Amino acid sequence: MSTIIAQSGRQVHPDPHHDEAARQRRDRLAKASVQDMELALGYLSMIDPEAFEIALTAAAPPDAGIPEDEAPLPVCRECGAPVGIFPDRSLRWQHFRGDDATSGTQETYDPGHPAEAAWLLPSEDPEEL
Repeated sequence: MSTIIAQSGRQVHPDPHHDEAARQRRDRLAKASVQDMELALGYLSMIDPEAFEIALTAAAPPDAGIPEDEAPLPVCRECGAPVGIFPDRSLRWQHFRGDDATSGTQETYDPGHPAEAAWLLPSEDPEEL
């Protein structure tokens, strides 16, 4: 009995040694800064939220054994205030006030310095940055 799919498709994980496009993407990713990656993921979350979720879940599954109340939170390295990326406003880290769990309830503000994200566990003190 033959299969329903008549032609073979692309490999899910192409061999970068035989796939020039995959090799170029891998090399480009290796050269990207953390800020470049943050901006790229922020942009991806705007244009294709499903692809963003797939990529982020593949990199670090949400149920990776860390209870939600112990997951690290992004805070500003300089002042310790909460920071986030709000794709509808900007693709850069921004300081914000308000609920960090409910989309749309945050108010961004400018404290006079750019937000530089650091990750802090709920039990850690921002002064330790």
